[in-house]
Amino acid sequence: MKNLFLPVGLLISFVVAWLFPALGNQLKELGLIPWTVVAIFIVNGYQTKLSELPKDKHFFSALAAAGIITLLLAPLLGSVVAHFLAFGSGMALGLIVKATVPSTLSTCIVMTQLAGGNALWALMITVILNVIGVFTIPMMLSLTLGGADGIALSPWDLLFKLILLVLLPFIGGLAAKRLLSLSPNHIVLQYLPSSCVIAAVWMSLSSSNDVFRSLEWGVLLKILIATFVVHFGLMALAWMASRLLKTPNEGVVALLLTSSQKTLPVAVSVLAALNQQVGEAILVCVLFHFIQLFADASLVPKMAKRWQQA
Repeated sequence: MKNLFLPVGLLISFVVAWLFPALGNQLKELGLIPWTVVAIFIVNGYQTKLSELPKDKHFFSALAAAGIITLLLAPLLGSVVAHFLAFGSGMALGLIVKATVPSTLSTCIVMTQLAGGNALWALMITVILNVIGVFTIPMMLSLTLGGADGIALSPWDLLFKLILLVLLPFIGGLAAKRLLSLSPNHIVLQYLPSSCVIAAVWMSLSSSNDVFRSLEWGVLLKILIATFVVHFGLMALAWMASRLLKTPNEGVVALLLTSSQKTLPVAVSVLAALNQQVGEAILVCVLFHFIQLFADASLVPKMAKRWQQA
């Protein structure tokens, strides 16, 4: 049920934004999207257990490899793919932002566990990269998007906004855990982050309903190709890194997924911080998210079988 909540909710948000955009647009105009992002990271901080950080040297080498691949190389790959496919400024913004953000906050952890990999490695790599990403995202977006037509980007302004939207709420969530007795696994906390992502996507799509409705099949095909190239390109780099670093079998899956899966909440927070029309960009981010989830869901059984035989 929990694994289906986000994808089903995103599908519903598509339909509602398509049919009834007025309410979502009004809520966006009230400035609610940044507050959904803040709520996401307060909960993520509350649920994080830093005491579980592995001390194994193989973990730290995998962490470094995942960081280099997903935070530094991925934005460059996204920029090249956007240029090669002749994306317009809105679509290029969406693809490059999605490529620049860190690992998915829950999906790659669940999939790592299902594939027989080290879920604790996946959890800790994800948490650490999401914190580091607050500082790398402005730098890499400035490098890949600086001077692009129709895109206004101030790296220092974006860094300040990401600290407010992501880092401080995350730290606040960590601190709140010492003060509150509410279980991190409470059902409300289990579903609140996904609900906030769905709400933010709904409001963003509603405010750009005209762009949403004008999409052509050729554009959707381009997004599909771009997603496959970026996602599986990153996974291939992670595979080569795992061979070079002689990563233990149980850690390989964690490295592959944390290096290639890209988080939607942080992408939404970055777009929310830019203060401009991002209808095309948010659509690219959401479609990228769907495609990577379905592609990796088909790979998980094969990964599980491989590591059982290893």
